[in-house]
Amino acid sequence: MGGLAHDEVAALYEAYGHLVRRRCGLTLRDAALADDALQEVFLKALRYGSEVKSAASPLAWLYRVADNCCYTLRKKITAPSPPPAAEPSWHPVHHLEARNGVLAALAGLPERDVRVAMLAFVDGLSQGEIADEVGWSRQTVNRKLQEIRERALVRLRGDDD
Repeated sequence: MGGLAHDEVAALYEAYGHLVRRRCGLTLRDAALADDALQEVFLKALRYGSEVKSAASPLAWLYRVADNCCYTLRKKITAPSPPPAAEPSWHPVHHLEARNGVLAALAGLPERDVRVAMLAFVDGLSQGEIADEVGWSRQTVNRKLQEIRERALVRLRGDDD
């Protein structure tokens, strides 16, 4: 498993860097950690990125690497930081309160479930696309998303005490 040339990584960064940074920021909720994760993603592309050439979507490959980098960084954090008060939501139709509830609900999920939630709620992939990405059936993806929604609603209502 080899890496990419500097010009190939530069082209990937130019095309997808802002999207990867956004995803890292949403996942980590800390600008400095998101920048660290972004740098780590493209270092991994430089060292081990030959797989991106054969990937169906370079962005999907970068997102997978970004998710892993973010989860590794998150595990190193001993105390979670509160979300910034004026943080914008990821989509105009989502309210900040609902977004924070979803992020809180994701905090206790297994990494694969978090990945499914990110693909659905952040990236806007369909259930069929998510199923292809994670290797589950569409019905399993549907069930997992329902569980995540229900968990988020419980957190939003404050019923989880």
